Formats: sequence, C-alpha cells, structure tokens
Amino acid sequence: MKKILYIGWIGFGNLGDELLWHIFKDLSNYYLNQEEIKIIPSLPDLDIQNIEPYDAIVLGGGSLLLPGYIEILYKAIERQKEIFIWGSGIDWIDKEELDLILLGKAPCLEKLSPEREAAILRETFAKAKFAGVRGPLTKQVLASLGANSKNIQIIGDPGLLLETQDIPNIKNQEKIVGINWGTTYDRLYGQNEIEVEDALVNVSKNLIKQGYKILIYTVWAADSPSCQRLFEKINSPENVKFDDTLYNEQELMSQLSSCSMTINFKLHANLLSLATHVPCIPLGYRFKVFDLAYLLGLEKYIVSTDAPLLDINILERVKLIEDNHSEILKQFRLTQKYYNHKLLEPFQNQFKWQD
Repeated sequence: MKKILYIGWIGFGNLGDELLWHIFKDLSNYYLNQEEIKIIPSLPDLDIQNIEPYDAIVLGGGSLLLPGYIEILYKAIERQKEIFIWGSGIDWIDKEELDLILLGKAPCLEKLSPEREAAILRETFAKAKFAGVRGPLTKQVLASLGANSKNIQIIGDPGLLLETQDIPNIKNQEKIVGINWGTTYDRLYGQNEIEVEDALVNVSKNLIKQGYKILIYTVWAADSPSCQRLFEKINSPENVKFDDTLYNEQELMSQLSSCSMTINFKLHANLLSLATHVPCIPLGYRFKVFDLAYLLGLEKYIVSTDAPLLDINILERVKLIEDNHSEILKQFRLTQKYYNHKLLEPFQNQFKWQD
C-alpha cells in the first residue's frame, strides 16, 4: 500500500486550514483506491520530520510555502520519494514588495528567502511530480526567486471546491452585512489592528444608518475576544449580533446565506461567503489575501488594512457590491469552473505521474 503524508496546518481549530484538509480527505475518499493508497494527515502529534514511513508527500492548501516545509519536501526528493504541491501559497511578503509586484516590478526578496533557501525551493519545484500553487502572485514571487515558471501551474485555492449542501438560496427581508473579525497579533499591513477595528466600527454604524443589520462572526477561537470588543464598540445590540459559535464550513455557510454581503478579515471567510452566493470585501491584511483576490479576478473589492481612510474605502466597496452583485457572483462561478479540474487532477490521476 502506498502511504501519502498530507501536510497542512491542521488540528489547531482554524476553520480555513481545517476545511482545506476536509476537502482533501473527501476527494481522497471519492477518487483514490482505498486498498492501494492511504492518506496520513499531519496532525499535531505526528512528527512530520520523519518522512521514512511515506512513499509520497503532499503539501496541501494554505500559506505553506515556507522554509521549514520546503526543507521537508527537499528531504523527500533526496530520498527518492514523490512530492506534490496542491494549492499551497506564499505569505509574509512586506507591503513595499507587494506594491512592487502589483506594479509588475521585481521585488527584493532576500529577507524572505536567502540564497540557500531559494536554491532548495527551485530544486523542489523542479523535481515535484505536481506543483500547483494558490494564485498568480505566489507564482510571480516564485519566479522572482528563480523557480522555472514551466514547473509551476496556478491551480487555485482548494477552497474553490467548496459547495453548499442543502442551503436554500433565500435572503431575509432584512439587509445583513456579515463581518468577520479577529486577530493576527498585529502582524498585518499597517501593524495596528485597533485602527482597523475602529474603522469597522465606523463602517458598521454607517451601514446601520443605511438600514443594514450586522452579523459579527468568527472562524477561530482566538478571534473571539476581538469580535466581542468590536460588538461592544458598535454599541447597538438591537442592530448587531455577535455569533461566537465555532461552526464547521457547512454550518457557517448556512449562517452566511442570509447575508447581503460580507466584510472579511481571515482569508477563507471570503471563499465561504462566495460559495454561499454572497459577495465579499476582503480586508487585505497580508499578501495571501491579495493572492486570492487576484486569483478570483475580484481585486477591485479588496481593501488593504494600511489604507488611509480605511472606513471610507470599505464603504466605497459596499456601494460597488450593491451595484455589481450579480456580476461578482458570475465572475466567481467562472473562476470555480476554470480551476476546479486543475485541483482535481492529482486525484483523477491517483497521484501517479510518469517521469
């Protein structure tokens, strides 16, 4: 039996990473011959540095193109094991470098990946049996680090495979804006979560004046105190609900189905919203959010967390969504259709590739 190690940031209660594993597991159960292939997830009690028991390694969805994980893949290559990269992305690019990338200029990435690490990364992508990354900005950074673009394909975030189950597409009479808030311990563009939070307070009060209700929701236990604080700052309990339940992906999509739109801090809250036919405003707090927005072709709806007049910027996107609701959902469906077969390819091939 072929043993495949799935590497993801799982077992820590973060909904985004957990749903990526759930998608991988469900696809494995559906497509793979269970008598020939066994998938082992990288749960916290598993030593992923010990790769000897496995025939192949899959680096899964999430911002996992990091030196530590790349070292594991490189070690696997040295031991003649097969490696696959399935929807992984890059994060932790400084805003100044992101701005250069968006202008089509070469960023300075020495801090991100010194030469030895860059060399290992290039070799890893050259030797991978399948190398599919999350988005166009990830591919651009890899190319800037010297990876051969021919060895890399954009397959999209695996969250594109999310499908609603038995969720009626019926909107409430009330207009509701869902707001996903949380913390990244000030590791965000602008380095000041409280400023972003206060902007969301202003946005919420403005939306309430426009006749909207607000639903504050969380996707990770550590985010709950920030959401509670946002709820208290808005100080309008008759118009604002804070739901601190930690739902799974299907349960949360059911909750979001009543919304007119969402404003989201965490990355996969955006895909959960769109999969539920609800347009979203991604808060661009780090590189990965821009990577996803450009993948979806919805980059004009993103707002960087270091933007001056952040509240005004968000309200402008609200108006843009109100005017372009159906076009946004059409664009998302086209993106899903384009990338879904790319995401399914490794499973349809039973994780077997000819050299």
